[in-house]
Amino acid sequence: MRHTCLLLVVLLGCSSDHDIVDPYAADDGLTVVLPGKEDNFFAKSAREYLVEGRTEIVLDDADADLSDSEKLEKVKRLIPYKQVAIAWFLNSYVAPKDSKDKNAGYGGFKALTKNGSYEDLRISALADGLTYRFTFRQQLGGQLDLLEHLPVSTSAGGEMTFNLAVGIVSNETMQKLDFNDEWYRDPPWKHFDPTKVSPELLETIELSIEPQPRSDDAWPDYKRLFADGEVTIGVHFGWDYNNADHLKDSRRVYYHLKKAGFSVPDDYDLMTRKSGAFKRTITAGGKPVNVEVELFWGKPGTDTDPDTDKGGKNLEKDMYKSFAEREVIVFSGHSGPFYGFALANWKKTDEGDLDDSKIPGMEMPDYYQIVLAEGCETYGMGEAFFDNPAKSERDNLDIITTTTYSTAYDALPVKDFLDAIIGTNDDGIHMATTYGTLLGNLDYYTYEAAMYGVHGIDDNPLANPLGDATKSCDTCTASSECGAAGNVCVSLNTTEKVCAQECLHDKGCGPNMVCRQFGSSSSGYLRGMACVPKSLSCNVSLPPDPKTNEWKKSGEVKRYEMTQFSVDVGSSARNIVVQMTGTNDADLYTRFEAAPEKKKYDCRPYKYGSKETCKYDKAKGITLYIAVRGYSSKTSKYDLKVTWD
Repeated sequence: MRHTCLLLVVLLGCSSDHDIVDPYAADDGLTVVLPGKEDNFFAKSAREYLVEGRTEIVLDDADADLSDSEKLEKVKRLIPYKQVAIAWFLNSYVAPKDSKDKNAGYGGFKALTKNGSYEDLRISALADGLTYRFTFRQQLGGQLDLLEHLPVSTSAGGEMTFNLAVGIVSNETMQKLDFNDEWYRDPPWKHFDPTKVSPELLETIELSIEPQPRSDDAWPDYKRLFADGEVTIGVHFGWDYNNADHLKDSRRVYYHLKKAGFSVPDDYDLMTRKSGAFKRTITAGGKPVNVEVELFWGKPGTDTDPDTDKGGKNLEKDMYKSFAEREVIVFSGHSGPFYGFALANWKKTDEGDLDDSKIPGMEMPDYYQIVLAEGCETYGMGEAFFDNPAKSERDNLDIITTTTYSTAYDALPVKDFLDAIIGTNDDGIHMATTYGTLLGNLDYYTYEAAMYGVHGIDDNPLANPLGDATKSCDTCTASSECGAAGNVCVSLNTTEKVCAQECLHDKGCGPNMVCRQFGSSSSGYLRGMACVPKSLSCNVSLPPDPKTNEWKKSGEVKRYEMTQFSVDVGSSARNIVVQMTGTNDADLYTRFEAAPEKKKYDCRPYKYGSKETCKYDKAKGITLYIAVRGYSSKTSKYDLKVTWD
């Protein structure tokens, strides 16, 4: 199932339809806006949902003589294959459709499953001795109003459910997952539409669905990206079957980079995969940063000819090298659920297809990387990257993906991406761009809203990483006097005009500081947010923060085991924060005045890994109850810390 999608190109320069925000420019007086007076809000075009249901594994008749333990062991081996099958049929239902799709009339809700994001629960044997039921969970990403379009039923208790048609695939067949020869590539499962499949080959599963907590906006971690004074970027164009745009667009990129001031390695017509990098030096955080960009595409008649096995292998080899050695990797081309990145002509060669199943095993470094998966429906690949051992902690990779088609005009999404990562103002100074701004720009340029999102954002900076907090409260008359591109000069009141670091949330600011909107004194437009004193004066010292109380506990939980604790914080407690860190995957639950249960809680972040936080502005009672539940198949260790004022 290849979706037609216009190949995007990479453009980089100082000019763009979405200009780089420069706090030094048009600095006509910035004033802090009092709380409750701001009019803007941050939003993303998609969110994640948790899907849960029960299904069966039916062993073959030949397994009847196995012992109970042998049967259970075989069921456990088959469950991962059943999970892949469910993901395929779920994706076939919720994925976006257009009139060219052979199953265009089935479903189509602009959503995608996240490949590999599933767990199996509560295996139980039925009376016949061959049938085993289990509960499964899967995660999908979709439009913000997905539940308004999906035909869900709502129970009296508020649980939302819908029915999913699933093909009955034999145990032997569903284990057929060899690359490019997977069972779902064959009829009747390819282009799945249950109205076109014999009823005896179908079953219906009831699924519950609930939206998951959304992450805060943040900046890319520029400080880590630029730490060594160098940034290397690999841009990979996939073969295009529409108009051979991989050739046209690589030429456009070549000349745009040249015009933008990059030194070029060779004339375009002489370029090969070994020509080398385009080079330019920018200024970021007050320091020089050397930028190197290399372009890769299938060039007919060369060792990257996309119609040949050799060309496909080299295109794949070059992309593997980018993931192993470069800080920023861009893919621009055709893609789709369960297919990964298409680099070569799949109609003529089986080579040159970096399938998502290969990502967990490929070589990746343990340093920070940013990936743009600029193709149709790449959302499902996000989890594959975090299954790679080098990225399993989820703190050294950001990957931008799409949950529907990314057909775009004039390559502007990739251009905006590179401008956000390494673009500069006219003076060669890099200006940090938040992911919220970048994702909004990417969505804006697509032919049909692609619902871009970034995976791995929760640990990213909430204060401008190119700013300098030590300059806070220094007097100034313009932002250029504040010493860093991430600082601005703002008026706190009628007498104080001081430097402040840009921010997105109070959590990004220091002690006795808050993140407040600031706007233009002349136009009235809001321009951003900055860390300022809580008192809104650098000359007024606030009393010390109230004494913070603390409670700690460590331990471990096995899969599905739930351990309970209670903490008496008092009914007058404020700013209550429950933090959990640890290994593998444990889930945090909190609730006031009663122990939390699986379906009853005040807070349950339910994130991958064991790093989760629950917060309360004020107590809802005297006693806060806390539970930690094991979710990973391996024992999870955890450290809990509760603080309150």
